[in-house]
Amino acid sequence: IPKSRREELQEVLDKLVEDGVIGVSKKGKYARSEAFSVNGLFSGHSRGFGFVTVEGMERDVFIPEDKTGAALHGDRVQIVITSDGQKGRRPEGAVIRVLEHANREVVGYFQKSKTFGYVLPDNQKIAQDIYIPGKDTMGAVTGHKVVVQITDYGTNGRKPEGKIIEIIGHINDPGVDIISIVKNY
Repeated sequence: IPKSRREELQEVLDKLVEDGVIGVSKKGKYARSEAFSVNGLFSGHSRGFGFVTVEGMERDVFIPEDKTGAALHGDRVQIVITSDGQKGRRPEGAVIRVLEHANREVVGYFQKSKTFGYVLPDNQKIAQDIYIPGKDTMGAVTGHKVVVQITDYGTNGRKPEGKIIEIIGHINDPGVDIISIVKNY
């Protein structure tokens, strides 16, 4: 690459590292992100971002909202660290792959739209609502507490998708709150 275009190349490489597509070794060599990846446990936050606890690392790794991929709270993930966390800040990273999903079923509050519905999970650490196609609502109406089986965890900005497998009852019915907590755990 001629000297005149090296700055351009550096911008592209920096963007690829930031997106988690490639990684950089301590010696400054670039390679596929898998070569520099680590595995850990993802802890979600209600505002969309999360943290990954990696065995052997002192501090957990901050994952910005736009870099969580299809990870939900409790998932085992593979990440690439994009910044070391200088000046006392946490290291920052990006999820490149979900190794194991922790949530196959989710309990939440159902809201119906004309042709589809969605469920707001009771677990605040699952920041995304779950899209329910119209054919998979089991006749639930807005206000029902339901159990959703996740059928697609979504990626690239797509929300997780699922189907209702049980209607617990209306949110105001006696005992529904206790049954919801039991189903959650």
